[in-house]
Amino acid sequence: MARMIPEHISEETKSSAERKLFNVMQKMDGCEDWTILHSLMIANHISQSQGEADFVVVIPNSAILVLEVKGGRISEEAGTWFSTDKFETTYAIKNPISEANNAMFSIMEYVRKKTSALEMGKTIFGFGIVFPDVSVHGRFSSVEIADQQIADCDDCLTSNDFQKYLIRLAKYWKEKCGLNTVPPSPANCKTIVNLFRQDFHGTVSRSFQIKNVENQLVELTENQMSVFDTISENDRCLVKGSAGTGKTIIALNYAKKLAEEGNKVAVFCYNKKLAEYLKANLPACDKLVCDSFTEYMDSFVSSARYSFDKESDEIDLNAYYKEELPLRFIDLFSGREDDKFDCLVIDEAQDIMHSIWLETLDAILKGGLKNGKWCFFADQKQTIFQSGSERENVLELIDTFASSYTKCSLKDNCRNSVAIIEKIDSIFGTKTKHKYYDEPGAEVEIRSYRKPAHQADEITKILQTLEKDKVPKTDIVILSPVRFENSAAHLVTDCQITTDEKCRDKAVYFSTIQSFKGLESSVVIVIDLGKLSNEGRVDTYQLLYVAMTRAKSLLYLLAEEKTAQKLRNQK
Repeated sequence: MARMIPEHISEETKSSAERKLFNVMQKMDGCEDWTILHSLMIANHISQSQGEADFVVVIPNSAILVLEVKGGRISEEAGTWFSTDKFETTYAIKNPISEANNAMFSIMEYVRKKTSALEMGKTIFGFGIVFPDVSVHGRFSSVEIADQQIADCDDCLTSNDFQKYLIRLAKYWKEKCGLNTVPPSPANCKTIVNLFRQDFHGTVSRSFQIKNVENQLVELTENQMSVFDTISENDRCLVKGSAGTGKTIIALNYAKKLAEEGNKVAVFCYNKKLAEYLKANLPACDKLVCDSFTEYMDSFVSSARYSFDKESDEIDLNAYYKEELPLRFIDLFSGREDDKFDCLVIDEAQDIMHSIWLETLDAILKGGLKNGKWCFFADQKQTIFQSGSERENVLELIDTFASSYTKCSLKDNCRNSVAIIEKIDSIFGTKTKHKYYDEPGAEVEIRSYRKPAHQADEITKILQTLEKDKVPKTDIVILSPVRFENSAAHLVTDCQITTDEKCRDKAVYFSTIQSFKGLESSVVIVIDLGKLSNEGRVDTYQLLYVAMTRAKSLLYLLAEEKTAQKLRNQK
């Protein structure tokens, strides 16, 4: 078979005639040394600013043939050419003979200018016209073109038929050009093909690759728009979706819509950093309250002059936030009908699925959770703040408060690059839906370490490479399951790392995985990955899932040797 350049016809090729001919030529036997180029653009065209050759066939020891393809029912009347499509629409087309002739001469001039070898200037060039949908031979005769130059539907029936046409066409031009020309040698054919479509391997900087990936992720999918319509038309909704499916952006837009309609809206989540992000992306108005749910309760209780020393060593903060604070809040809020909200929007709702917290939400919503207006956005895979059996049925707790609500699912990932999605799927056995993207993004890098000091060296190498590639510090986040002072990032001396979000323009930001849940970054470096387990109080597999799904474009995993090997082998 001939070498096709490109190997597969582009999806952008609209001409069915060109598609048909490409498939026919692709199957030709006995021409392994032939090269066939499709849709060769001609910058220096002799008659127009930019021209094109539909096909260029390079045949060693024979000729270089330029083919012009015209599909549909072709006709010529008074010097004007027409094509009639399958819908019986007839329209004027350019003279295919002139197009092929001009393309051939443009290519000849290009080759002669680019080469100094004498025989290259005498290479046999020719052109032909292909009408794959109509019968022409014996029905059309013109002083402008010889019958040997034309291929019609009969010549295009099989690959063997078309190969015979190309051989006849090459012979015609060899005889026509005479002694002043020579067939192109195999070496000259290779040179000519390289002139037409030279292989080029440029390096893509990480910063440019990030832009390419993220430019693809800005449009809402049909699934996301459908879910937005659903929650807008129903009073109570539970929206489930895995990481990166757009829960937060839909929650923000829904909250804005509710406030614009005159509703008093509360937007809550568990994570303080996520709450800050939500607040920064919501308009400042009296109708909107946005906060971490524990901060909201704490602030309300404090405003009621209820003092509590949370800094005391004797205080169990977990018990305070999960038991005492909500009970105190409900007691103080009781009877304050004017302070109730018209609507609740809860992001990362799985984090606040505790009976007592749901009772609190029930108390502050007009009509309660049973009859009020609310929308919860949740992902059970990211239930990292509950332990044991609490994780398994966390979303079912809502059924104890609301017997009737609408359920819908977000399915299309629009955050992570294809390369990151594929690695996540390979590790966790998921099957993430996503749109087709031209740029899959860089492969996930998994690096191993033996000692914390070695890990610090790897962190430094990664950060220095990113800096060399001009990736802004604000686009990079280091995530760890442990606090900064206990992490390998604390041992890094050659690069600046900060735990203060306000300093992200001067240093690379560090956060625990737990604190960064619900947020995202162009580049994520996950460190301190020891043994992975889904047993015990902390599910390290779920922590890894949360960490990996924060990365939009570039993802690095730094793990102990056995863990790194395990992550590499999961396919």
